[in-house]
Amino acid sequence: MKKNTTIIKSNRSWFDLELTEFWKFRDLIYLLVRQDLVTSYKQTLLGPFWIIIQGLAGSAVFTIIFGNIANLSTDGHPAFLFYLCGNLAWQYFGSTFGIGSNALQSNVGLFSKVYIPRFIPPVSQSLSALLNFVIQLIVLSVAIYIYRAQLPSMATAPSEWVWLLPLLVLQSALLGLGIGFIISATSVKYRDVNRLAGMFTQFVMYASPIIYPVSEIPLKYQSYLAYNPLTFIVESYRFLLLGHSTACNLEFAIPSILITLAIFCLGCIAYNFTQRTYVDYV
Repeated sequence: MKKNTTIIKSNRSWFDLELTEFWKFRDLIYLLVRQDLVTSYKQTLLGPFWIIIQGLAGSAVFTIIFGNIANLSTDGHPAFLFYLCGNLAWQYFGSTFGIGSNALQSNVGLFSKVYIPRFIPPVSQSLSALLNFVIQLIVLSVAIYIYRAQLPSMATAPSEWVWLLPLLVLQSALLGLGIGFIISATSVKYRDVNRLAGMFTQFVMYASPIIYPVSEIPLKYQSYLAYNPLTFIVESYRFLLLGHSTACNLEFAIPSILITLAIFCLGCIAYNFTQRTYVDYV
C-alpha cells in the first residue's frame, strides 16, 4: 500500500522579517520588556544601583591605569569623563551583542512550544537594556555637571548636536544585534562558534577607541579604523556628550553606517533562515 507523505513548510522568504507582526504582538513586547526589567532587579540588594557602581568602578580603574599610569591622551577631556563616556558607548553595544548571540539558544523553550515572531524576544531584550543605558547616561550627565561646577573654564560640555544621540543608540543596537545574529545562527549547528563571542568582544574592545582616542593612533593607520564601525560610534558619543572628538566626520561616518547596515541585514537573513529548523539541532 502506497503511503502518502505530507510536508508542511513555511512559504515565507528569507527576507520576510515579519515587521508587520510587531504591531500585532505589541502587548507581548510590553510584557517581555517588563519581565526582563523585573527579573533583572528582583531580589537584589541594590537593584539599578549596580549599574551605577559598575560604570563608576570601571571608569575609575581605566582612569588610574590608562590615564595616570600609562598617561594616555584623552583629547583634552578629564580622564574620568573620557572613560565614562567610552564605557557608556561600549556597554550598550556589548549588551545588544550578547542578546543577539544567544537569541535562538536562550529562547528554544519558547520557540518550540508556541508561535511568535522570532525577532520579538531579542528586540524586546534590547529595549529593556535601554534602561541600563539611560541610568549610565544620567550618571555621565551628573559627572559632567560636577566637573563643570568645580572647573568653570573646562571646555568639556555636551554638543549642540546632542539631540542626535538616539540615532547613535539605534546604530549601536543594529550593529550589536547584527553581529550577534550571525553568531547565533552559526552556533546552532557548530556550537563551538559561540565560544568565540567572548574572544570577539575582547578583541573589538581593544581595537576600538574605548580607552584611547583616535588621535593617539599614527596618522597613516587612522584610515583603517574607519572600517571598524565602533570607531565612529564611540567617537560620536564623545562628540555629542563631551563636546569634541577626533573621528566624528564623514570619513568615518559613511563606512561605519554602511557596514552597520550590511551586517544587520546579513544577520537578520541568517537568523531568519536558521530559526525555521534550528529546534532540530538544539
